[in-house]
Amino acid sequence: MQDHYHFDRFEVRPAERLLLVNGVPTVVGARAFDLLLCLLAHRDRVISKGEILEIVWPGLVVEENNLSVQISTLRKLLGSNAISTIPGRGYRFSLDVRQVSVSQQGDTHLPRAAAVAKPTIAVLPFTVLSDDPHINFLADGLAEDVIALLARVPGFLLISRASSFAFRGHDVTVPEVALQLGVRFVVEGSVRLNNDTLRISTQLIDAASGHVLWSGRFDRRRDQAVDLQEDIARGIISELEPELTRAEIAHIRRQRPENQDAWAHYHQAIGSIALQGWGREAMAEARSQLQKSVALDPAFGLGHAHYALLTALSMNIGLLPDDASLVAGALGAANYAIELDDGSSEVLGYAGCALCDLGQHARGVEVLHQALEIDPSNAQAHVALGASLVLTGKLEAGIEKMRFGMKISPRDRRLGFWGWALGTFLFRASRLDEALVEARTSSRRDPKFHFARVLEAAVLDRQGHLVDAGASLAIARQLCTTLTLNEIALTHGRRVSERMALLWNSVT
Repeated sequence: MQDHYHFDRFEVRPAERLLLVNGVPTVVGARAFDLLLCLLAHRDRVISKGEILEIVWPGLVVEENNLSVQISTLRKLLGSNAISTIPGRGYRFSLDVRQVSVSQQGDTHLPRAAAVAKPTIAVLPFTVLSDDPHINFLADGLAEDVIALLARVPGFLLISRASSFAFRGHDVTVPEVALQLGVRFVVEGSVRLNNDTLRISTQLIDAASGHVLWSGRFDRRRDQAVDLQEDIARGIISELEPELTRAEIAHIRRQRPENQDAWAHYHQAIGSIALQGWGREAMAEARSQLQKSVALDPAFGLGHAHYALLTALSMNIGLLPDDASLVAGALGAANYAIELDDGSSEVLGYAGCALCDLGQHARGVEVLHQALEIDPSNAQAHVALGASLVLTGKLEAGIEKMRFGMKISPRDRRLGFWGWALGTFLFRASRLDEALVEARTSSRRDPKFHFARVLEAAVLDRQGHLVDAGASLAIARQLCTTLTLNEIALTHGRRVSERMALLWNSVT
């Protein structure tokens, strides 16, 4: 029988790993939640720092500073008087706690916001800090453009403008909005006029707790703002979309496995690569999550398209064998995704890239063009189309296209991979200085991506810096202990593999 803990306006449900504030789930990190459970379980006494470290960080050697950080996090959530510090002894939970068996409570239901299957977003009308009516028009236009662009983000449901703008002029809190609209995230912003400069501020907020997950600021001259309205909105989205994905991944990781649906598996696939890089294990996990996703929802076009792309990429960089059955399965997934959802730019972008990588170049390019007709801001489709242009001999046009795609999505989780691909094209064109910049930028963006270090080694070797080349190759082999010369030949060319073979034994 599971017990729940009640104190002040809070409820803790250990089995569900939920902390509720006034009945609404709030965001709390996994380690902070473990610490809270530890303090609640030992609330009848002072518990020493050593005991806490053993319970919350079992088997790990950690500094006491980590404990202090988590204590501070909990005090911000629960109030400064919730946890007492006993100098020289440890900590004690200070609030009165009522422990209730689930059977005594009867059936309890979470508010509508907690029961939403797909992550849902509301964009509230932007606050105008000016008496100029033109600024009011601009603010409404900005919010509407953000709504239109967010509607294209795969995996999220967007509340209509009619519903979210109904809160204009009402003094309501974000958690109240969450309850009434049933949303997990809220985007709000403000427009301020300072002399001739307009400052647009935006925030991504966890709806249940009211915690700010991300904030951004954009400045424009007043005489440019109306003409650049869509550009401003796209700039906001380029910053906001990765944060939405990170927030949803964090939410999924707090869920119990039996509550994960097709979208959850899809976001787990994204998360495996975002958190682990483009290595063998991460790609295998991502493909597995996507297979689970489409098994739950066979009509999930984006899941099929993404699976096709990751399978094609895995074969092209040596993480999977060039097997006829794998090729057939990936081609089938790509074509089925297009059949299911040919109106989605994201589906077409992934499927088109997969088709190009699987040898159906003409068909793939056609699909990529369709993706960009639907959404000209689809960065992945731009990059994929640029790569296809390079591979058909249109080097300058392809490189320009790839760089444009990377430019319009400056915080994209895929920038490390894209930069490496661009760098390999520049290397093959003997544009070594540019290739080295891309290789090192790729490594900085994705420190776990070993192929970026291989490219760096290849460039340095070509430039005659053999010691530095050997050092870069050594890092690549540390990042991927199973790296082989055959994989280097497949991804960087036979000549590079032969050169790396000369350095191979010197860096082991």
